[in-house]
Amino acid sequence: MPIRRRAFAAFVLVLGFSLSACLQSHVPLFDEAKAVTPAPAGRYEEQESKLGQWSVKQQGTLTVENRSYSWKIDGDKGGAEFFTLQDIGGGFYVAAARKKNPSPKDPYTYALLEKVKEGYLAYMPTCSNLMRLRLPKENMPEIEDGDCFFKDRDTLVRVFRHYAEVMNPSARYVPIKP
Repeated sequence: MPIRRRAFAAFVLVLGFSLSACLQSHVPLFDEAKAVTPAPAGRYEEQESKLGQWSVKQQGTLTVENRSYSWKIDGDKGGAEFFTLQDIGGGFYVAAARKKNPSPKDPYTYALLEKVKEGYLAYMPTCSNLMRLRLPKENMPEIEDGDCFFKDRDTLVRVFRHYAEVMNPSARYVPIKP
């Protein structure tokens, strides 16, 4: 293989790995004071799709305090994940998260949840997923160190809605009945 072709192949491989990170912003795109709490606190099962069937991945506890959630996976020695939900209509919510005690440079991260009869579907696109969608130029995020960064809420919401129309959810959260 000629050197130029090998270099291009290596570049494509590195680019693919570098674009696999999550959707983020440097500033908050949602007002935490307008967060909603549609999901009741309790025990949930996180499921993943395998060959079109949902299978149990793990279980955990969802708690609600004021307008914020925390999710703690059973047996996980690490801390809980903290997030808020923002209603964007049609049964969809953007989960907005940041480290509990962030440093000024820590980004905000985002995922999309959809309310369904069984519980909640979670869409967690990676940056590389978005690049495969061939988004219009006005919806393209800025790419920094393999992460997709958005500057405004409307663009992020448009991208999430489009993603949910054409892609399957990454996970499903179902309440565990006592």
